Amino acid sequence: MPRFSVCFMLSLCLLRARSYTYQSEPLFLTYSELAALEAAPQSEAPAASEDHQALVVSCQEDSMEIVMRPHLLHPDPPVELVGLRLGPPGSGGDGCTARRSEDGAFIIRAPLAECGSRVTLTDSAVLYSNTLVLFFAGSSPGEAVQVDGAAVPLLCRYKRRYLVSSGALRPTWASLVSDLSAHLSFDFYLRLMTDDWSSERHLPVYFMNEKVNIQASIGHHHHHPPLRLYAGSCVATLTPDVDSHPRYPFIDRQGCFTDSQLRGSSSSFLPRVRDDLLHIQLEPFLFHQDRRHSIYITCYLEVVPVSKKHPEKKACFFTAGRWRSADGDDRVCESCDGAGEAAGSRSADFIHERVQRSNLEHRLNELHRKTTLGPITFLPEQE
Repeated sequence: MPRFSVCFMLSLCLLRARSYTYQSEPLFLTYSELAALEAAPQSEAPAASEDHQALVVSCQEDSMEIVMRPHLLHPDPPVELVGLRLGPPGSGGDGCTARRSEDGAFIIRAPLAECGSRVTLTDSAVLYSNTLVLFFAGSSPGEAVQVDGAAVPLLCRYKRRYLVSSGALRPTWASLVSDLSAHLSFDFYLRLMTDDWSSERHLPVYFMNEKVNIQASIGHHHHHPPLRLYAGSCVATLTPDVDSHPRYPFIDRQGCFTDSQLRGSSSSFLPRVRDDLLHIQLEPFLFHQDRRHSIYITCYLEVVPVSKKHPEKKACFFTAGRWRSADGDDRVCESCDGAGEAAGSRSADFIHERVQRSNLEHRLNELHRKTTLGPITFLPEQE
């Protein structure tokens, strides 16, 4: 079936289709226009009602929503829109293909980092770009064809710095959870930190040759005996669900940093500076044979009294052929021996489906909390 060209009135539709939230906005521009976009301030005209727009793109905090109303398109010559896809073929699962709503609209809801999305950094923004492909009815019943020129470039722009006090953004990668006991109230924090650990890092995008600095900490609201914070286990997944697959426990056995035992890895705990802080330095990685570049990290955090001996609690990492403790007493790391028996080359051993779930069990009389950080995006090495 030969392909044919159709002239659409998409330009007018796209200029009107500007729906955005979370201090972000979808942009319908070519890459050559991005420099001018960053250099000049943008002024927005009042948008028309979304119900009267042929195409509406909403950039959410970690996803993109696309709504196409085909009855508002006016192609010349007239053809029937029968489908939409976000990204090139084979770039994602069913979530990258539009579903049809009861009113006939085509709807796609997809994570920002999936469906073949590309991430670009500028001085002031993080840009997620992709292509929306339109399919129209062919000459034969049930046939769908991609029309020349029927691919719409989409781009979501996110500011690299946010005003926390504004309340306009609540990113999933700055998690805050609380855990209550009968006597004390704690807040457990898991944050990305800057290279010098002096402040929180608000941009969860890293190149593969960078280090990911993660700080675990607690906040307290009452007087209490000195407490020490531990990460019993930490698991990396491609979704916020810690039980999803593939999954990779990079800290296991109640505090053994098993990723540090892989050949070529520089992951480690840093020496502890305060009992209620734990500094985790993770080397970026990608899941084996998976195109997604964003991960979620879930850690099981717990606190125990400093005055009591808990030999099973530890913060140990492998360096220079031996296990070392972030707290100075390397003897507690003896139970980590054998934790990385399957460790080899990082590129060869990241078949994460084979990694078994941690056997960490939390005692009821200890304060603990499961805390999730993400999504964190890893990009190819910066030249």
